[in-house]
Amino acid sequence: MASAKTKEFEVFSAIVANAAGNVATIDLNTFVNVAEMEAFGLVGVEVGIDATETTPDTAEYMVQIALEDLSGGFISHADFNSLYLANADATTGWSQESLSLGDSKAVRYIPGGQLQVRADRMSGTTDVSLYIRLTGIISTLAAKDYMSLALTNALNH
Repeated sequence: MASAKTKEFEVFSAIVANAAGNVATIDLNTFVNVAEMEAFGLVGVEVGIDATETTPDTAEYMVQIALEDLSGGFISHADFNSLYLANADATTGWSQESLSLGDSKAVRYIPGGQLQVRADRMSGTTDVSLYIRLTGIISTLAAKDYMSLALTNALNH
């Protein structure tokens, strides 16, 4: 599916989980060249408490990364557009995360566009500063593979 022109990448971002639900955008078009049929291959996502956070011992948050607008709230993680979902409660040490790579592959290809990130503080009164680290590859796909990916993505919006 991908050519030998594959290159690795890391994208870092930050977001504050607050009571209203904070939403941010990561523009993938700054990393891939759609005209050359490049696609963003997501391999891993890491979300954690930022080093600037002053009270990580009381942090309770939920974070989602998706291919659709999250300003109205979280979407089902069973939805094709949900890429990553994490819940964490530093008070009890409980956490759960799920990365949706699709078809049990090691890479989830995305044809450019924008990723939406939503972070909510689940309880308490202290907002939580978080970091987001996306890792993966940028690949040049064959024309038929790129068109299939673009059409699948378009049908799911």
